[in-house]
Amino acid sequence: MVERLYADVSAGTGMRPGRGGAWFAAMGLAGAVHLTTVALVAGSVWLLITGTIMTRIVGVIGLAVAYLVRPRLGRFESDEWALTRTEAPHLYALADRVAAELGVRPVDLIRVTPEFNASFGRAGLRRRSVLTIGLALWELLTPQARIALLGHEFGHAVNGDARRGLWLRSASGALTQWYVLTRPSSASRGSFLSNPIADVVFTVLLIVPHLIAALALSLLHRFTLRDGQRAEYQADELSARVASPAAARSALDTTMLGQSVETSLQRQAAARRNRRAGSTEGDDLALWQELREYIASIPETERVRRFRLSALHMTSVDTTHPPTHLRAQLVATREARPAAVTVTEQEMAVVEGELTKVRARAARAILTAG
Repeated sequence: MVERLYADVSAGTGMRPGRGGAWFAAMGLAGAVHLTTVALVAGSVWLLITGTIMTRIVGVIGLAVAYLVRPRLGRFESDEWALTRTEAPHLYALADRVAAELGVRPVDLIRVTPEFNASFGRAGLRRRSVLTIGLALWELLTPQARIALLGHEFGHAVNGDARRGLWLRSASGALTQWYVLTRPSSASRGSFLSNPIADVVFTVLLIVPHLIAALALSLLHRFTLRDGQRAEYQADELSARVASPAAARSALDTTMLGQSVETSLQRQAAARRNRRAGSTEGDDLALWQELREYIASIPETERVRRFRLSALHMTSVDTTHPPTHLRAQLVATREARPAAVTVTEQEMAVVEGELTKVRARAARAILTAG
C-alpha cells in the first residue's frame, strides 16, 4: 500500500485528502468511542441518583473511569522549553515567514527541546498552535534545511490530515486510556488485592474490554494510515516548495542519522559522568559542537549504505509515517526551483544567539540524564 501511495503522489494524483470508505469508518469508530464515554457518564450519574449504596459505588467508579478516558484538548502552557516572542523575536519572525508562505496563521508558541524531532500541533480550548523544535535535529541542519523543517511542520496545518483533528485525536487518546486501564496486569499490580487469585479475577473481568480496546485502536490506525501517509507526503511537498527540493532532501537525509545522534549524545553523557566535575554553560554548549563534528565525520559511503538499509527495511520515523527513503526520493524528483523563503548565515546567526540559553539548558538535560 505504501509503495502504491508513493507512486500516486509521485505522479501527482495522490495529493488530495481522501474521503473514502476508510475515512468514514474512522470517523464512525471515533464517534462510537465518544458515545461510549457519554453513555458511561450518563449511566454513572443515573446510578448515583437512583441506585442503592452498592450501585452508587459503581457509579462513582464509572465517573472516575469516564474522567480518565475523557477527550483531551491538550494544555497550552509555557514550560522550561518554551520561548516567547520577546525572548526570540527573530526565530518567531522566521517561523512567521514560512507560515505566511503556506497560508498558515502565525504560531502562538515555540518550544525548543533536546529531542531529535520536530512537531506542530494545537492545544487548549482556543486550539492555539504550538511548534516544537528538537535541538538534536536542528543543530545538524543547514540554514536552508531548517527552513525545510519548518515548512514540513507548518504543512501539517494545511494538508488535511484528519488524524490531527480534535475528533479523531481525542478518540485515539480515549482508546489508549481504555487499553491501559483494562490491561489485567496493570489493574492488579501494586494493589492490596495483588495476589494470584486477584490476578485471575482481574484477568477474567478485563480481558474482553482489553481486547476490544486493542482491536479498536488497531482498526483506527488502519483506517487512517493511508490518509496520514498522504498528509506526510504533502507536507514534504510543501517543504520542498518553501525551502527548495534540495533543502527538503537534506533535512530528510539527516533524519536517518538518529542512531548516530543517540550514540554521540550517550558517549558525551558517559564522559561527563566519568569526569564528575561541575559544568559551565560553555561546557554544555560544547555538546552541540561535538555532535555536529561527529555527524560531519560520517563518510558519504556510510550515508549511502544507511539509505540503502532504510530502503531495505522500509524504515520510517514511526508507524504513522511513510518510509523515509520514499519521502526523500519524492522530493528529489521534484523540479529544482528557487526557494520561496531563504535565510542568510547572518540572519541564522542572530536566531542562534536567541537560542543560547535554551541550548545550554537542553545540553545540561542530556548530559545529566545520560
